[in-house]
Amino acid sequence: MLQQILHDMYIDPELLAELSDVQKHILFYKMREEQLRRWREREAWEALAQFEGLRPPKVKRASDKHIQWLLGADGEVWVWVMGEGPGDKPYEEISEELIAERARLQAQREAEEL
Repeated sequence: MLQQILHDMYIDPELLAELSDVQKHILFYKMREEQLRRWREREAWEALAQFEGLRPPKVKRASDKHIQWLLGADGEVWVWVMGEGPGDKPYEEISEELIAERARLQAQREAEEL
């Protein structure tokens, strides 16, 4: 039974519920040992396969994610500060509008609940 559990790395929940805490600890310890044994075996096999040329070495690829900054006329990174651009509303006005909108939605939700 233990060999089957270690092979499948699965134990039926009903069977697990019947085990005492000590038995559970022993079982989980054995399962962890089996995981480590499999991992070491796989690592050794991959190293041997790579050494014998059966498998190319693992190559870490560079990430294809990147950032490209927008540059201003002066060649420096372009920065826009909310509320300071031409035609922008001041920050205080924007925040007041957001607060008023949230309050309106909250009042509407409360009215619907009644």
